[in-house]
Amino acid sequence: MARRARSVGFSLEEPDIERLDVLVKTFGDGSRSAFLRRAMRHMEAAARAERLQRLQRYGAARAAERGLAPQDAAALVKRVLRERADA
Repeated sequence: MARRARSVGFSLEEPDIERLDVLVKTFGDGSRSAFLRRAMRHMEAAARAERLQRLQRYGAARAAERGLAPQDAAALVKRVLRERADA
């Protein structure tokens, strides 16, 4: 499948250009486009991980409000699944 590419511009300060060049050589085989695609995949994964951490904190807080501890989770899940199967 042919790639339809579009150039986008951004500016960097001189020290950042040097850092970018090192990263491009290391992670993009010398291609800024390849590096950016790889960096975007990594940042998307980081964003998903951060979202999961927020959801885990939310869930832990809600469970604590109900007097549940992390070790109660397995038994609670089994009970809910059993109740749904019986319904």
